Amino acid sequence: MKKYRIELSEEQMRLIANCLEDVSRFASGQMEMRCTIEEMVKGLTFEEQIKRRNLAEECSKKLKRILLPELSDNGSYGYNGTDFIGNAYQIYRTILHQFAVDYDWNNVYSYSALPSGNMGTIKIETIT
Repeated sequence: MKKYRIELSEEQMRLIANCLEDVSRFASGQMEMRCTIEEMVKGLTFEEQIKRRNLAEECSKKLKRILLPELSDNGSYGYNGTDFIGNAYQIYRTILHQFAVDYDWNNVYSYSALPSGNMGTIKIETIT
């Protein structure tokens, strides 16, 4: 299998992590798309942000019933419910773990990602 090395700024790496987190959670049944919607409503008044987030949440509940009818409203496949979910989880969590190491965070990302998916983990090198 071919391997590639991609050079990213911290901002680009954070964007990738946020997008993959949304995708991983969406596919597992947590369909809020929190990071994406937060970016989409940025710059609006606080009241308008809340209004649009609430409307989007209502739509995501309907979408969940269409795409994942077997799951309850609060149900989820978890972080490793399918290879796709697990692989996306593995990448975004490894990126966020790197930020935790770099910035000495003391939170859930201070620990490595759980084993998941079928592609293995990614390697991140800090090049400054």
